[in-house]
Amino acid sequence: MPRAWRRPFLETAWRGVAIVHTGEAPPVVSRIKGVLELSGVPAHVLPVGDLARALRCYDAVIFAGAVGGAVRLLCPLLRGKEVDPPVVVVDREGRFFIPLVGAHRGANKLAEELASAVGGTAVITTAAEAAGALPPEELERALLCKMSREDRLRVAAALRDGREVCVAGVEEAPPGYRPGEGCETVIRRARECREGEVCCRPLRLYVGLGFTSTASVGELVEAVRKALEDLGADLSAVGAVTSIKPEAAEAARALGLPAAVFKPEELRVDWECLSPASRKALEVSGLPGVAEPAALTAAGPGSYLLYRKRVFGCVTVSVAAAV
Repeated sequence: MPRAWRRPFLETAWRGVAIVHTGEAPPVVSRIKGVLELSGVPAHVLPVGDLARALRCYDAVIFAGAVGGAVRLLCPLLRGKEVDPPVVVVDREGRFFIPLVGAHRGANKLAEELASAVGGTAVITTAAEAAGALPPEELERALLCKMSREDRLRVAAALRDGREVCVAGVEEAPPGYRPGEGCETVIRRARECREGEVCCRPLRLYVGLGFTSTASVGELVEAVRKALEDLGADLSAVGAVTSIKPEAAEAARALGLPAAVFKPEELRVDWECLSPASRKALEVSGLPGVAEPAALTAAGPGSYLLYRKRVFGCVTVSVAAAV
Protein backbone atom coordinates (compact mmCIF):
# COMPACT_ATOMS: atom_id res chain seq x y z
CA MET A 1 0.00 0.00 0.00
CA PRO A 2 1.33 3.50 -0.84
CA ARG A 3 2.53 5.72 1.98
CA ALA A 4 -0.16 8.00 3.45
CA TRP A 5 1.24 11.07 1.70
CA ARG A 6 0.67 9.44 -1.71
CA ARG A 7 -2.92 8.36 -1.06
CA PRO A 8 -6.11 10.38 -1.64
CA PHE A 9 -7.14 12.34 1.44
CA LEU A 10 -10.32 10.35 1.96
CA GLU A 11 -8.36 7.08 2.14
CA THR A 12 -6.54 8.38 5.20
CA ALA A 13 -9.43 10.15 6.95
CA TRP A 14 -9.30 7.47 9.63
CA ARG A 15 -11.08 9.51 12.28
CA GLY A 16 -13.82 10.42 9.83
CA VAL A 17 -15.22 13.71 8.54
CA ALA A 18 -17.68 16.03 10.29
CA ILE A 19 -20.17 17.97 8.18
CA VAL A 20 -21.34 21.09 10.02
CA HIS A 21 -24.15 23.40 8.97
CA THR A 22 -26.25 26.25 10.30
CA GLY A 23 -30.03 26.23 10.23
CA GLU A 24 -31.78 23.55 8.21
CA ALA A 25 -29.34 21.21 6.46
CA PRO A 26 -29.09 22.10 2.76
CA PRO A 27 -29.32 19.27 0.17
CA VAL A 28 -25.56 19.37 -0.42
CA VAL A 29 -25.05 17.94 3.08
CA SER A 30 -26.73 14.64 2.24
CA ARG A 31 -24.89 14.51 -1.10
CA ILE A 32 -21.51 14.91 0.58
CA LYS A 33 -22.41 12.42 3.30
CA GLY A 34 -23.33 9.90 0.62
CA VAL A 35 -20.01 10.42 -1.19
CA LEU A 36 -18.05 9.96 2.03
CA GLU A 37 -19.92 6.83 3.08
CA LEU A 38 -19.52 5.37 -0.41
CA SER A 39 -15.79 5.89 0.04
CA GLY A 40 -15.92 4.02 3.36
CA VAL A 41 -15.28 7.18 5.40
CA PRO A 42 -17.22 7.67 8.67
CA ALA A 43 -19.27 10.84 8.14
CA HIS A 44 -21.32 12.56 10.83
CA VAL A 45 -23.62 15.54 10.30
CA LEU A 46 -23.36 17.86 13.30
CA PRO A 47 -25.09 21.10 14.28
CA VAL A 48 -22.96 24.21 14.37
CA GLY A 49 -22.98 24.06 18.17
CA ASP A 50 -20.71 21.01 17.90
CA LEU A 51 -18.12 22.80 15.76
CA ALA A 52 -15.51 22.94 18.54
CA ARG A 53 -15.82 19.19 19.16
CA ALA A 54 -15.67 18.53 15.42
CA LEU A 55 -12.35 20.39 15.23
CA ARG A 56 -10.93 18.27 18.06
CA CYS A 57 -12.32 14.88 17.06
CA TYR A 58 -12.34 14.50 13.27
CA ASP A 59 -9.71 14.39 10.52
CA ALA A 60 -11.52 17.09 8.56
CA VAL A 61 -14.48 19.41 8.86
CA ILE A 62 -16.77 20.46 6.02
CA PHE A 63 -18.75 23.62 6.69
CA ALA A 64 -21.87 23.97 4.55
CA GLY A 65 -22.66 27.66 4.35
CA ALA A 66 -21.18 31.07 3.69
CA VAL A 67 -17.43 31.68 3.97
CA GLY A 68 -18.01 34.77 6.11
CA GLY A 69 -20.08 32.83 8.60
CA ALA A 70 -17.47 30.08 8.71
CA VAL A 71 -14.70 32.58 9.43
CA ARG A 72 -16.62 34.21 12.28
CA LEU A 73 -17.44 30.87 13.88
CA LEU A 74 -14.02 29.28 13.39
CA CYS A 75 -11.72 32.10 14.48
CA PRO A 76 -12.29 31.79 18.26
CA LEU A 77 -11.91 28.00 18.07
CA LEU A 78 -8.67 27.61 16.12
CA ARG A 79 -5.74 26.41 18.24
CA GLY A 80 -2.80 26.35 15.82
CA LYS A 81 -1.86 25.10 12.37
CA GLU A 82 -0.10 22.05 13.80
CA VAL A 83 -3.28 20.73 15.47
CA ASP A 84 -6.27 22.16 13.60
CA PRO A 85 -7.76 19.76 11.04
CA PRO A 86 -8.40 20.75 7.42
CA VAL A 87 -11.60 22.77 7.00
CA VAL A 88 -13.38 23.07 3.66
CA VAL A 89 -16.31 25.43 3.11
CA VAL A 90 -18.97 24.50 0.54
CA ASP A 91 -21.83 26.75 -0.53
CA ARG A 92 -25.33 25.46 0.11
CA GLU A 93 -25.78 24.44 -3.55
CA GLY A 94 -22.53 22.48 -3.71
CA ARG A 95 -21.00 24.59 -6.48
CA PHE A 96 -17.75 25.66 -4.82
CA PHE A 97 -15.45 23.88 -2.37
CA ILE A 98 -13.07 26.32 -0.67
CA PRO A 99 -10.14 25.14 1.51
CA LEU A 100 -10.23 27.54 4.46
CA VAL A 101 -7.91 25.96 7.05
CA GLY A 102 -5.02 23.56 6.50
CA ALA A 103 -4.71 23.87 2.72
CA HIS A 104 -1.35 22.09 2.64
CA ARG A 105 -2.42 19.59 5.30
CA GLY A 106 -5.20 18.05 3.25
CA ALA A 107 -7.85 20.72 2.69
CA ASN A 108 -6.81 21.28 -0.94
CA LYS A 109 -6.90 17.55 -1.69
CA LEU A 110 -10.21 17.13 0.10
CA ALA A 111 -11.79 20.05 -1.77
CA GLU A 112 -10.65 18.60 -5.10
CA GLU A 113 -11.87 15.08 -4.27
CA LEU A 114 -15.30 16.28 -3.12
CA ALA A 115 -15.73 18.71 -6.01
CA SER A 116 -14.93 15.95 -8.47
CA ALA A 117 -17.43 13.61 -6.78
CA VAL A 118 -20.40 16.01 -6.64
CA GLY A 119 -19.73 18.04 -9.78
CA GLY A 120 -18.55 21.26 -8.14
CA THR A 121 -15.39 23.36 -8.42
CA ALA A 122 -12.47 23.40 -5.99
CA VAL A 123 -11.26 26.95 -5.37
CA ILE A 124 -7.52 26.53 -4.74
CA THR A 125 -5.59 29.67 -3.79
CA THR A 126 -2.24 28.27 -2.60
CA ALA A 127 0.91 27.23 -4.43
CA ALA A 128 1.25 23.61 -5.47
CA GLU A 129 1.92 21.27 -2.56
CA ALA A 130 4.59 19.54 -4.61
CA ALA A 131 6.79 22.60 -4.17
CA GLY A 132 6.89 22.23 -0.39
CA ALA A 133 7.67 19.70 2.29
CA LEU A 134 5.26 17.52 4.18
CA PRO A 135 4.55 19.19 7.56
CA PRO A 136 6.05 17.35 10.55
CA GLU A 137 2.53 16.60 11.86
CA GLU A 138 1.69 14.82 8.60
CA LEU A 139 4.96 12.90 8.72
CA GLU A 140 3.98 11.66 12.20
CA ARG A 141 0.64 10.58 10.82
CA ALA A 142 2.21 8.75 7.88
CA LEU A 143 4.74 6.93 10.08
CA LEU A 144 2.30 6.36 12.98
CA CYS A 145 4.59 7.95 15.53
CA LYS A 146 4.81 11.06 17.74
CA MET A 147 7.59 13.59 18.28
CA SER A 148 7.84 15.93 21.23
CA ARG A 149 6.54 19.44 20.57
CA GLU A 150 10.10 20.78 20.75
CA ASP A 151 11.33 18.27 18.17
CA ARG A 152 8.38 19.02 15.91
CA LEU A 153 9.28 22.71 15.99
CA ARG A 154 12.92 21.85 15.33
CA VAL A 155 11.98 19.86 12.22
CA ALA A 156 9.62 22.59 11.03
CA ALA A 157 12.37 25.20 11.41
CA ALA A 158 14.84 23.09 9.43
CA LEU A 159 12.33 22.61 6.62
CA ARG A 160 11.45 26.30 6.61
CA ASP A 161 15.12 27.27 6.36
CA GLY A 162 15.76 24.86 3.49
CA ARG A 163 18.07 22.57 5.48
CA GLU A 164 18.11 18.85 4.74
CA VAL A 165 16.08 16.59 7.02
CA CYS A 166 16.66 12.82 6.90
CA VAL A 167 14.31 10.03 7.95
CA ALA A 168 16.37 7.07 9.13
CA GLY A 169 15.36 3.48 8.45
CA VAL A 170 12.98 4.13 5.53
CA GLU A 171 13.37 3.33 1.85
CA GLU A 172 11.15 6.19 0.74
CA ALA A 173 10.75 9.62 2.28
CA PRO A 174 8.00 12.18 1.66
CA PRO A 175 8.51 15.50 -0.18
CA GLY A 176 11.09 17.69 1.53
CA TYR A 177 12.89 14.83 3.30
CA ARG A 178 15.68 12.43 2.41
CA PRO A 179 15.76 8.73 3.38
CA GLY A 180 18.71 7.57 5.48
CA GLU A 181 21.08 9.55 7.67
CA GLY A 182 23.79 12.16 7.20
CA CYS A 183 21.62 15.27 7.50
CA GLU A 184 21.94 17.95 10.14
CA THR A 185 18.50 16.87 11.37
CA VAL A 186 17.78 13.14 11.49
CA ILE A 187 14.38 11.72 12.44
CA ARG A 188 14.28 8.16 13.68
CA ARG A 189 11.08 6.19 14.29
CA ALA A 190 12.04 4.51 17.55
CA ARG A 191 11.51 4.72 21.29
CA GLU A 192 15.21 5.30 21.92
CA CYS A 193 17.38 7.39 19.60
CA ARG A 194 20.97 8.48 19.30
CA GLU A 195 22.09 11.77 20.79
CA GLY A 196 21.01 14.70 18.66
CA GLU A 197 18.41 12.74 16.70
CA VAL A 198 14.71 13.51 16.64
CA CYS A 199 12.80 10.60 18.16
CA CYS A 200 9.42 9.86 16.63
CA ARG A 201 8.05 7.33 19.09
CA PRO A 202 5.88 4.61 17.51
CA LEU A 203 2.22 4.55 18.45
CA ARG A 204 0.88 1.54 20.31
CA LEU A 205 -2.43 0.50 18.77
CA TYR A 206 -5.44 -1.03 20.50
CA VAL A 207 -8.07 -2.62 18.28
CA GLY A 208 -11.63 -2.56 19.61
CA LEU A 209 -14.25 -4.94 18.25
CA GLY A 210 -18.01 -5.03 18.36
CA PHE A 211 -19.78 -7.86 16.57
CA THR A 212 -23.00 -9.79 16.22
CA SER A 213 -23.57 -13.26 17.63
CA THR A 214 -23.26 -14.69 14.11
CA ALA A 215 -19.75 -13.33 13.50
CA SER A 216 -17.06 -16.00 13.21
CA VAL A 217 -13.56 -15.77 14.64
CA GLY A 218 -12.30 -15.68 11.06
CA GLU A 219 -14.41 -12.57 10.39
CA LEU A 220 -13.01 -10.90 13.50
CA VAL A 221 -9.47 -11.66 12.33
CA GLU A 222 -10.17 -10.25 8.88
CA ALA A 223 -11.67 -7.06 10.34
CA VAL A 224 -8.54 -6.49 12.44
CA ARG A 225 -6.33 -7.08 9.42
CA LYS A 226 -8.42 -4.70 7.28
CA ALA A 227 -8.19 -1.87 9.83
CA LEU A 228 -4.42 -2.30 10.15
CA GLU A 229 -4.08 -2.37 6.37
CA ASP A 230 -6.02 0.91 6.13
CA LEU A 231 -3.61 2.44 8.65
CA GLY A 232 -0.50 1.03 7.00
CA ALA A 233 0.35 -0.75 10.27
CA ASP A 234 1.41 -4.31 11.00
CA LEU A 235 0.61 -6.67 13.85
CA SER A 236 3.75 -5.71 15.78
CA ALA A 237 2.19 -2.28 16.47
CA VAL A 238 -0.82 -3.75 18.28
CA GLY A 239 -0.93 -3.71 22.07
CA ALA A 240 -4.18 -5.68 22.34
CA VAL A 241 -7.38 -6.74 20.66
CA THR A 242 -10.27 -5.82 22.92
CA SER A 243 -14.04 -6.18 23.29
CA ILE A 244 -16.72 -7.23 25.77
CA LYS A 245 -17.13 -10.70 24.26
CA PRO A 246 -14.70 -13.63 24.73
CA GLU A 247 -14.59 -14.37 20.99
CA ALA A 248 -12.30 -11.36 20.66
CA ALA A 249 -9.70 -13.24 22.71
CA GLU A 250 -9.92 -16.14 20.26
CA ALA A 251 -9.31 -13.76 17.38
CA ALA A 252 -6.37 -12.26 19.25
CA ARG A 253 -4.85 -15.71 19.76
CA ALA A 254 -5.28 -16.50 16.07
CA LEU A 255 -3.33 -13.32 15.29
CA GLY A 256 -0.69 -13.94 17.97
CA LEU A 257 -1.74 -10.84 19.89
CA PRO A 258 -2.68 -10.04 23.50
CA ALA A 259 -6.37 -9.66 24.33
CA ALA A 260 -8.34 -7.53 26.77
CA VAL A 261 -11.94 -8.57 27.41
CA PHE A 262 -13.92 -6.14 29.55
CA LYS A 263 -17.23 -6.35 31.34
CA PRO A 264 -19.67 -3.80 29.84
CA GLU A 265 -19.62 -1.73 33.03
CA GLU A 266 -15.81 -1.48 32.84
CA LEU A 267 -15.86 0.43 29.58
CA ARG A 268 -15.44 4.19 29.79
CA VAL A 269 -18.10 5.88 27.70
CA ASP A 270 -17.31 9.51 28.56
CA TRP A 271 -14.62 10.00 25.90
CA GLU A 272 -15.30 13.26 24.07
CA CYS A 273 -14.64 11.94 20.59
CA LEU A 274 -16.88 8.86 20.54
CA SER A 275 -19.13 8.49 17.51
CA PRO A 276 -22.84 9.20 17.98
CA ALA A 277 -24.54 6.42 19.93
CA SER A 278 -25.68 3.32 18.06
CA ARG A 279 -29.32 2.51 18.77
CA LYS A 280 -28.64 -1.19 18.28
CA ALA A 281 -25.71 -1.16 20.72
CA LEU A 282 -27.84 0.65 23.30
CA GLU A 283 -30.55 -1.99 22.98
CA VAL A 284 -28.17 -4.96 23.15
CA SER A 285 -25.52 -3.87 25.65
CA GLY A 286 -26.76 -0.64 27.18
CA LEU A 287 -23.65 1.07 25.73
CA PRO A 288 -23.46 3.80 23.05
CA GLY A 289 -21.10 1.48 21.18
CA VAL A 290 -18.49 -1.15 21.93
CA ALA A 291 -15.57 -0.92 19.50
CA GLU A 292 -14.50 2.66 20.28
CA PRO A 293 -14.95 2.57 24.09
CA ALA A 294 -13.19 -0.81 24.25
CA ALA A 295 -10.22 0.42 22.22
CA LEU A 296 -9.89 3.63 24.27
CA THR A 297 -10.35 1.87 27.61
CA ALA A 298 -7.63 -0.64 26.75
CA ALA A 299 -5.28 2.11 25.53
CA GLY A 300 -5.70 4.01 28.79
CA PRO A 301 -5.43 7.66 29.86
CA GLY A 302 -3.88 9.98 27.30
CA SER A 303 -4.90 7.78 24.38
CA TYR A 304 -6.97 9.00 21.46
CA LEU A 305 -9.18 7.66 18.72
CA LEU A 306 -7.06 7.05 15.62
CA TYR A 307 -9.50 5.04 13.50
CA ARG A 308 -13.18 5.79 13.98
CA LYS A 309 -15.45 2.74 13.99
CA ARG A 310 -16.14 1.10 10.64
CA VAL A 311 -18.32 -1.86 9.83
CA PHE A 312 -17.01 -4.87 7.94
CA GLY A 313 -19.85 -7.33 7.55
CA CYS A 314 -20.91 -8.45 11.03
CA VAL A 315 -17.93 -6.75 12.72
CA THR A 316 -17.39 -3.17 13.85
CA VAL A 317 -13.75 -2.20 14.38
CA SER A 318 -12.02 0.85 15.83
CA VAL A 319 -8.43 1.64 16.76
CA ALA A 320 -7.13 3.81 19.60
CA ALA A 321 -3.53 4.97 19.88
CA ALA A 322 -1.21 5.54 22.81
CA VAL A 323 2.39 6.76 22.72
